[in-house]
Amino acid sequence: MAVDRRKFAEITKLVIDNLEGGYWNPVYHGVPAGYENSGETMFGIDRVAGGDLNTSPAGKQFWSLIDANKSPSVWKWNYIPPEPLQSQLKNLAADVIYPRYEKYSNLYLNPKTKEIVDKDGRLIFHFAYATWNGPGWFKKFANDLDAKVEAGVTNPDELAKAAIDSRTKEGLTKGSSPNSLIAQGGRKIEALSNQLKDLVSAGIKKARQNPITTALVTSVLIISIYVLITQVKKS
Repeated sequence: MAVDRRKFAEITKLVIDNLEGGYWNPVYHGVPAGYENSGETMFGIDRVAGGDLNTSPAGKQFWSLIDANKSPSVWKWNYIPPEPLQSQLKNLAADVIYPRYEKYSNLYLNPKTKEIVDKDGRLIFHFAYATWNGPGWFKKFANDLDAKVEAGVTNPDELAKAAIDSRTKEGLTKGSSPNSLIAQGGRKIEALSNQLKDLVSAGIKKARQNPITTALVTSVLIISIYVLITQVKKS
């Protein structure tokens, strides 16, 4: 069973609006510390580190649209283009991320857990963003949730809390110290939990109208770049 693709697209747009940054290009903007192995990036999708995310039909169209519209004088660091290009790119980003989400879900989530996840907006959001975080983090979050379900916890409210704890209370390995960037993302997801609980159009619009502070979004962009560089080869 796969998550509803339209629902996933809406949630992916919320991930972009609230947790991912806009455009970055090493040629246009220089290469600060931590970005040495990164490529051109939009909405957390890295043209170099993204691997087969960029070679899918949606990935090719995504970067083709960017190439046809980008400009060093206009596309400053963290630039997000106006409509209609913005929506076109977000829709394509959702199409890029969806197969990877399903791949990781089927690899790392038990079928019973996945069935619960795919029906709850908070949990879809958690694992959609985990797709950006990379396979190592996705597997860690999946193992944590699988353990809860195997212990008899099936209430989505409790599982949503457990998902936040996975991000904020420990690192990639059991009992290790939290990763500051992953934990920061977890706290932002927690702030959106109530808006994500019901996947009705009004709730989605409300979440879009209350994005997290742009200054914080820029810092969280490093999460996607960092983890994709270090983990994408494992996928």
